[in-house]
Amino acid sequence: MKRTLAILLGVVLCGATASAQAPGSVKDGPDGANFWRVPSTVPATAKRGDLYWARERTDVPAGARGWNIIYVSEGAAGALEYVSGEIYVPRAAAPAGGQRPLVVWNHGTSGSQDSCAPSRDNLLQAGSSPRVPALDTLIARGYVVAMSDYQGLGTPGPAAYLNGPAQGKAALDVARAARNFGPAGAGARVAMYGFSQGGQTSIWAASLAARYAPELQLLGVVAVAPAARHLDLSFYDLGIPVNAGYFIARMSGLAVGHSEVKLADMLTPAGLAALDAMSWGCYEIFGHAARMTEPYAKREALQPGTPWRTLLEANDKFLPLPAAVPILILQGETDVDVPVGQIRELNRDLCAQRARVDYREYPGVDHMTMNDRSAPILPDWFDARFRGTAVPVTCQGS
Repeated sequence: MKRTLAILLGVVLCGATASAQAPGSVKDGPDGANFWRVPSTVPATAKRGDLYWARERTDVPAGARGWNIIYVSEGAAGALEYVSGEIYVPRAAAPAGGQRPLVVWNHGTSGSQDSCAPSRDNLLQAGSSPRVPALDTLIARGYVVAMSDYQGLGTPGPAAYLNGPAQGKAALDVARAARNFGPAGAGARVAMYGFSQGGQTSIWAASLAARYAPELQLLGVVAVAPAARHLDLSFYDLGIPVNAGYFIARMSGLAVGHSEVKLADMLTPAGLAALDAMSWGCYEIFGHAARMTEPYAKREALQPGTPWRTLLEANDKFLPLPAAVPILILQGETDVDVPVGQIRELNRDLCAQRARVDYREYPGVDHMTMNDRSAPILPDWFDARFRGTAVPVTCQGS
């Protein structure tokens, strides 16, 4: 779920109703960190997908322009919030007689403090994997690519880490924001992809799209090593000391907007004290928690019928996925962050819903390598979705 620490060293100094905002009306935001210092409340007249301001970036792929944006989405508790994100647009003119195809990228774990927001990071990193797989190729093929930092990461408020429904709405609303952004020229036909946390986000967006953003035509989603079964992951993490930080960070994020659960019911005093490590940096919680010798969790909080168990079950239960939205799942067989057995169960659950799933498993591939391996697969898969090509389905009996 983690990006490499090297990616965090760069700092960019350039950052359910449809919106009625006039395209191209967004104002320029300030330089530097002031870009993300926006009001903590949103006007009552605001609509999901409205743009607050934008600032052009300089670290963009060849043949592209890029902007950091602040836009409106719905938070974990249901109130509207300002959320940060990015939009990348081909410099070439849009195709005659039509709008550009739009793809949304949903990022993996990047930390919980504001400085960890991907839009605050450099896009292009020498000597490391690209922050956004296949971005260069997608831009070269004429796609607009939009991406969200999700609620509370970069902008005011706590980060609702791994809150699937909230992050799915952030992804759908950044698509709306891209359509409101004049230079993008983006159409209503949208596809989506994401890694780990972003894989969960992508599947949640697919399950919410018809109700939450009916004006968008979601053509398909790709979930790369999706962290999508958090009840199972919670039990799994309790058995692996190196994953203790994921357990603690997960509970901190899921508690946002859910007053029915208390962190003190899930975490021991040692676990509560470890929450401080989330403010030390983007990934320090993982190293700190892995060295803990005291118990950090109260296992009884995961028992059936408890508020925490109920919340975790709801966070894992996608709404019925429409057959019109195909799902490609890419999973490494040697993944220890999101174990392959859980993704096989996810595949069976989605197939039982009669979702159109193409599940591909890669022997010898771990979590981060699966993200890198996805890059050459994605552009052709998206091209096929926008052409309307039939989707392969691996569900037995489909």
